[in-house]
Amino acid sequence: MKKAFKLDEIDAAVNKFHPVTPDHEFYVNFENVRGDFQERDVLRILNVTIQNGKHVFNYQPNRYNKTILFLAGMRGSGKTSELAKYKQHLDTPDCFFVVMCNVDDELDMDKIEYMDILIFQLEKLLKKAEESSLDISNDILESMQKWFENRGKEINRTLKADGSAEMEFGTDQPFSVGNLLGQLLGITAKIKTGLSGSSERAETIRTNFKNRFTDFSAKFNTFIEQVNEQLRRENKGKEILFIVDGLEKTMSADTRQKIIMEESNRIRQIKANTIFTLPIELMKEEQRIRQFGEIITFPFIKVKERNGEPCIKAIQLFQEFVSKRIDDTLFDGKETVLLAIEYSGGSPRQLLRILEQANWFTDIEEGVIRQANMQKAIEKLGNSIARYLETDDFQLLEKLQNDLNEGNPVGFDSSIQNLLEKEIIFEYNDGTYKRVNPLLEISKLYKHNVSKVN
Repeated sequence: MKKAFKLDEIDAAVNKFHPVTPDHEFYVNFENVRGDFQERDVLRILNVTIQNGKHVFNYQPNRYNKTILFLAGMRGSGKTSELAKYKQHLDTPDCFFVVMCNVDDELDMDKIEYMDILIFQLEKLLKKAEESSLDISNDILESMQKWFENRGKEINRTLKADGSAEMEFGTDQPFSVGNLLGQLLGITAKIKTGLSGSSERAETIRTNFKNRFTDFSAKFNTFIEQVNEQLRRENKGKEILFIVDGLEKTMSADTRQKIIMEESNRIRQIKANTIFTLPIELMKEEQRIRQFGEIITFPFIKVKERNGEPCIKAIQLFQEFVSKRIDDTLFDGKETVLLAIEYSGGSPRQLLRILEQANWFTDIEEGVIRQANMQKAIEKLGNSIARYLETDDFQLLEKLQNDLNEGNPVGFDSSIQNLLEKEIIFEYNDGTYKRVNPLLEISKLYKHNVSKVN
């Protein structure tokens, strides 16, 4: 993605499905305008300190203290970019050997389960170890390889008995022929492929691994610990840190519930530092999740206080956010950009959506996005959000607006949670500051049912 200097370049520049990393020209650091959220809290949970400007993990007292951390927040809040920042800062010899696992890029999001993710984590670790020329002991590699080959034989016996085609688990693969690391990598890649194949084959693989999970977790944990020791010997990191992103992009809430909550015992058995993103609808399970992990909420950015006062610092950062993507000359003035920021509600993704829509309403020959174009985009998006709301939804929104006007904190209930998941309501700070999505406030239906304006 590159900065837009013409209208027909804007769509690419505001791609809302392509998160940017800290080394990208579009990146803006919103670290100090997310209310109660601070990066130092994440570092503290990971037992990382900053010494002489470097991130340091003191592994000795934490050898048996593996962190499971869930980064929770609304869709479009920028969690993926935040995780990319952790990757950049923590992936150092004094800190972690960070293994990024973007499940939405390589796994079947229609049928994904926790076992799929765990195999994927192992595959990504093996790939990074190979790329880093990490000299892992042949003994542990051979032990892992034999274990997987035995699972392959069992899986094929089941597939054959069911009349299904058998899988190939041999080592005739292109990664590093004759090398144990490459051979194990080839096996895990084939298993991952099998999990994305037919439902029958995928279920056979998962069932086999689940039935032997105690054995598998022991092998996995032993492998992780031996890799950790080798990382320290070669000064390539103190321990492994997995970052698992993309869980909220699975196709159903039931799938996400099953991965995190129903598989919590298996997650707990894996002894490796891991950061997961937590889907918004599971934030209500915080008390249960804290029995096996930690949660940090990554909120939207306040552009307006509860009393309606603008948050100047946040607005300035959003102006930078827009200016890095779209040249200032493509707007008829500063106020047009500020209008988009106001109705973004502090959601980076919603701001990109507004800018994209405004560009569609612009006369290509004029070559400038005017305030009228922005207003039209905002109205269209607002009416679209309101279109499928029901009477009970509007009643709840009216109560929320009254509480906000009176300065009351807004707690949790299942109806509010449902509207948070749909991005009808936005949440800030510690969760007690909630407000209606500003796009919705401008819609005809909201004005009629809540504002009582026709």
